[in-house]
Amino acid sequence: MTITLLQVDGDPDTGPHYTAQQFRQGQAATHGGGANRRLGGRSGFRVDTPSNILTATSTTWTLVPCAAMIDAGFATYQGMYGWSTDANVTGSVTAADATNPRKDIVYIQVNDSSAGDGSGALTANVLYLAGTPGVTPSAPSLPARSFLVGTITVPQSGGGSPTVALNTARYASAGAILPIADSTERTALTGYEGLIVDQKDVDRLYRHNGTRWGQVSEVELGHSITGTGGTLAASPSWSDLLVVTATSLGGEVTVSYNVTLVNANSGAHRSAAIRVTCDGAEVDAWAFTCPWLTGIQVPVFPSLSVPHTPAAGSHTWKIQAQAGVGEASSVQIIKGSVVVTEKP
Repeated sequence: MTITLLQVDGDPDTGPHYTAQQFRQGQAATHGGGANRRLGGRSGFRVDTPSNILTATSTTWTLVPCAAMIDAGFATYQGMYGWSTDANVTGSVTAADATNPRKDIVYIQVNDSSAGDGSGALTANVLYLAGTPGVTPSAPSLPARSFLVGTITVPQSGGGSPTVALNTARYASAGAILPIADSTERTALTGYEGLIVDQKDVDRLYRHNGTRWGQVSEVELGHSITGTGGTLAASPSWSDLLVVTATSLGGEVTVSYNVTLVNANSGAHRSAAIRVTCDGAEVDAWAFTCPWLTGIQVPVFPSLSVPHTPAAGSHTWKIQAQAGVGEASSVQIIKGSVVVTEKP
């Protein structure tokens, strides 16, 4: 066992002297979590790295000056490597296939024989690997000890210019909000109490509570509005008035809704009911009377909300209504709205 304490002055002759690996290990507490690497971290470009640092033509790829933190992942206690280039790095793009497109990759491979990786080198070069042409091509597997810079899609000969997709991974230090691209990246993280991510595709912040992900603040999952809707089905049937389909993270969901109904028939009060369902299961229901006053259609406009906690995943919420038995021609919907929100 080696205990490393940085930084302590030492005698030039007697030490202490530090190895590069000890220095990396001593910096481990500064790295953000989520990668399940106790002395490592989540590899990524610097957080403000633009998406256009890697470009490609039909003959040449170019990586402009940039920086990244890389966990080579060869050894459990290897630590993270700081990496940067202060000048353009270029290489050749393999000629396009005559028939099918191809996906190539540009990557950085860490070779550190001092850490026992067997490479026989002490380098971290930017490399290129051409994929196999196909109708629906796949990028080649990332070589060992490597960080993906980006993927180059090369059309078949005569099919246009190559396109580049930069790796979306960004490095964040301990305690910082971690930028991610989508829910796929979020799901791949090893969550812990207090981990916060900024998810680009939905422009939301998510926090992990040690068990599951939740929005940092209450957010709207979806809403629906209806205008004149006509008469309702009679009991025991239900008319769908409003429908919202959205994805929940498994937090507390509140369905807030209001519906305006009138008794369009003269001469008598009429009964009606409204309910909320989630994936067909009833979560709230109300029964009431639609009054009739001679010559006047009196509106009934319940405004209600109901909290419940569905499982994480996609769900469909419906606001449904019905008239009493034999009274379908009497009760009419005028308008309605529903908003589905989820708490952190």
